[in-house]
Amino acid sequence: MGLIRTHQLDYLNKSNEQISFKVFDSDGVYVETLDEDILITAPEQLVPLDRSLVKNYERPLKDTIFTSKFIGLNFTNQNAQFFYGEDGWILGPHVDDALYTKKITDNLLYEPVKPLSGSSYFKGHGTGTPKQTLLIKSDINDSVLRQGVSVQVSFSYNMYDISNGTNRYVMPIYAVIDSTGNGSPDYMYDFEENKWIAYAADSASNPQKQFNIINTLHNKWVGFSKEIQPFEVDSVTTDVNIEIGILEPQGLSLGTVIYLDNFGISEKLELNISNIKNIRSRYSYDGGYTAVYETQNIFSNELKDDDSFVGQIEGDYERPRDSSTKTLEALVTQEITNDNRDYLTKYEGVFRNKDTKNIGLHNKVWVNFGVDVLQEPVSCYLDAMVFDVKAAEYDIKMHIPNQDDDAPSIYKSIAE
Repeated sequence: MGLIRTHQLDYLNKSNEQISFKVFDSDGVYVETLDEDILITAPEQLVPLDRSLVKNYERPLKDTIFTSKFIGLNFTNQNAQFFYGEDGWILGPHVDDALYTKKITDNLLYEPVKPLSGSSYFKGHGTGTPKQTLLIKSDINDSVLRQGVSVQVSFSYNMYDISNGTNRYVMPIYAVIDSTGNGSPDYMYDFEENKWIAYAADSASNPQKQFNIINTLHNKWVGFSKEIQPFEVDSVTTDVNIEIGILEPQGLSLGTVIYLDNFGISEKLELNISNIKNIRSRYSYDGGYTAVYETQNIFSNELKDDDSFVGQIEGDYERPRDSSTKTLEALVTQEITNDNRDYLTKYEGVFRNKDTKNIGLHNKVWVNFGVDVLQEPVSCYLDAMVFDVKAAEYDIKMHIPNQDDDAPSIYKSIAE
């Protein structure tokens, strides 16, 4: 180990740690290979500020646990929070003035209502009389639905009335399906019979079958959710497109503004399990360690073949040292166990970067105050980083990895 450590320090003393990165585009197609020096030295290049640099130790781990939770919903529309403007949405007709405009906006400076999530929402208006005018609808060409799966429609609305009115209002919604792919509805949902029937339009060219949301609440966000039964037609053998629309509310006071947010259309999945737990445990005789690291997420490579799980991560993976492919959970838990086989050294502090290149999470930091003061044998991996642009300061958390062979352990996956 002494010879390896000597070579490691020799490389670090050259102030160079060259890494090759393979770059892929969003479709997974290889683009290029980048060769980059990722090493940054503290305090030579990265200067700790105000005595903020702290070194601490964490107990060795006995168990490393990754739990993937099933959310039971597969969203078919991709812009539920209106982050991307009108993408995936069609707005109803409106008079283009300050009072009656329909729009998706992130200009919130003078808005009395703030979004529930993010920085955008839909803003529209209602009517005092039944006009059956479209408020907003999903683009029927953008939301694909599998047959035999229930649909969950949910959104939040806020009827903002500056006079604090208590009018009883009615807001109709509808659901239609395009089974042929031509962009026109072929079926509509009958909310009274709870089934899909042949499409028929009313005198206002809206679906005849609608569901009325009736309420008197104003000036507060109200959540709405409705489950729609599965679409199953023997003559249709492919996936279909679904459209959910909301018509202008009726019975509101003049000038009442409607805000919508978190407008989700999702497949409701029937699941046999609620989560999968991936556990890597060190042998009980190996030091008597007791610490446990546990994290939760909604993705899983262990469930890559389960189409009912929304967070599938496809593919097989291996490291250069591996003789066979493994799942991501097996690899990541092994690497965490390796780093935490003994007391883990961690650093955190606020730094100023003297170098001309910016720091990213792919960089590594070598803590080297000199042999006589403090010189770590290997460079640190960055765990978390916050960059204050105005102050030009980096708040960094990092740890020293263990580069020995894999720590002996047992790996298992448990579906619950």
